[in-house]
Amino acid sequence: MMREPLFANAPLFDIEQIKKINTVINDNLVKAKDKPDQDAIKSSQVKFVHLRSIQNLILPFLDFVFTANNNYFGFDLFQLTGSKILNYNTYNPGEEYTWHIDANMSSPVRDIKLTCLLNCSESNYEGGDLCLFREREIITKDFKPGSAIVFPSFINHKVEKVISGSRATLAIWMNGPKFR
Repeated sequence: MMREPLFANAPLFDIEQIKKINTVINDNLVKAKDKPDQDAIKSSQVKFVHLRSIQNLILPFLDFVFTANNNYFGFDLFQLTGSKILNYNTYNPGEEYTWHIDANMSSPVRDIKLTCLLNCSESNYEGGDLCLFREREIITKDFKPGSAIVFPSFINHKVEKVISGSRATLAIWMNGPKFR
């Protein structure tokens, strides 16, 4: 039996704070390449931002990520730097990301340990549920605008099709030394 919980989540920001985060992200986009799971369907739009551009705005999120790891998961994580590139994913009606895990099989020195998502949606949307799978499918109903969720990256997960509205998330993948 695994000792860690499936995920940790918490409400962190109000809508005004999320709007400010979104504005700063959109004003500081950088070029990068998305690398979705080859076996999954990913139809969202992906933009990228360096952590340094938004770090001060998302300090409660970063604190939550490290606290969740310390309290629930206990992974050996590399330090975050300002040059870390974060994914900003937006899903419109009909868009989804089917079952996948977050992994980087090509690196000889690191693995992705935690998937950390901040819901940056500025209003409620229908559909777009984040589902996790370990022994059974779990829909994370508390992942509302302004909230965060952290889970081990090797947990199979998906984003169901958005039915109406728009879903936006900021993703940080926390890396650490290779699993042994």
